Amino acid sequence: MSDQNKKILLVLLGVLLVAGAFFLIVRPKNESINSLKSDISELQAKYDDLCEKEKHKDEFLQETADFNEHFDNELLNFPADLNQESTVMFLKGVEEAVEFENVTVSLPRPSTYYVLGQGSVADGATVEEGDDTSDSYVVEDVSYGISYSGSYDGFKDYLKYIADYKYRMNISSIDIVYAEDAERPLDECVGTVTLNAYSISGPNRTPEQPSVSVDEGKDVIFQDINGGSRASTSFDDDEGASIVSDHDMVFLLNNADNDSASGIIVASSESDEKTYVTSNENDVEKVDITVTSEDDKKYVEYSIGSNKYRTELLDNNLTIYVKSSSRVNSDDKNGVDVSINNDTDVAVYVKVVGDDSSDPRFNISKKTGVVKVY
Repeated sequence: MSDQNKKILLVLLGVLLVAGAFFLIVRPKNESINSLKSDISELQAKYDDLCEKEKHKDEFLQETADFNEHFDNELLNFPADLNQESTVMFLKGVEEAVEFENVTVSLPRPSTYYVLGQGSVADGATVEEGDDTSDSYVVEDVSYGISYSGSYDGFKDYLKYIADYKYRMNISSIDIVYAEDAERPLDECVGTVTLNAYSISGPNRTPEQPSVSVDEGKDVIFQDINGGSRASTSFDDDEGASIVSDHDMVFLLNNADNDSASGIIVASSESDEKTYVTSNENDVEKVDITVTSEDDKKYVEYSIGSNKYRTELLDNNLTIYVKSSSRVNSDDKNGVDVSINNDTDVAVYVKVVGDDSSDPRFNISKKTGVVKVY
């Protein structure tokens, strides 16, 4: 090999060594230095921020204490749970305090509304045993459907009683009319209200123990005072008239062209639209009612097509009030064809009021179990 070629190779080798040093040593070092500079810049910013916060440390601690105190004070506006014993005593206290009588009250189970730190919960959901909420504040709500009677002044006092009550409540719907059959109809009124109550359970929240000042009932509710079996409920004495004021389900059947409401409404609470199953098709709709028993509890489910609602039956009987109306003309075809499937020992009593005498809107085409219509 000539000296000239050797020199060329040495030059190329030098170039390769310089390039290798740059890519393998210098460039990674520069990248590392730039990364460290970036980290230093971020840390410096955090340090400056912490130094600025340190200057306001006492102010932040005071604000935190104020917020905690405000939070604790807000918790005092709500009970730790919504047990039915306390609810019954509250309703009893209302009657003792004002001229207001709770004629009927529905006591549904509370549902979970909100979990602090997790957000809102789907409608109707409940916190199941085993859910990881032991360190969370859980908000529950419940709506009590109440039918009442009392004086007009008593009703105003009732509203004030709710507004001033130690726990926060609100009334979502009110229905009030004069009691036409009363001795002084202008001074007495009847109607319905939907009362909403709320609770917050969580750390250091202890439910109240209700103070019950009434005698306890019988161990077996199906026995009379002498211990014998209680006779089954019958509505023959008044031809089912008592069902009108106290019932488990209601049918509202009107002309489908009525603009104020759907032509067909089936509900477990006339004052709670969440229980409504409706139709406005101006036709005879098939309504299926199913009564079942699960885990020593009884449930009733009613449906129009795919629209359905299910609720627990708390009585020994299923009472149904059918509030119907005469047909407007030949084009008024609104009505229901009812199928009752009952595989329990529950008896079903139906009171029909105001139906068209020549072309009834209400008809039971199929039934299993004890069903009596008045």
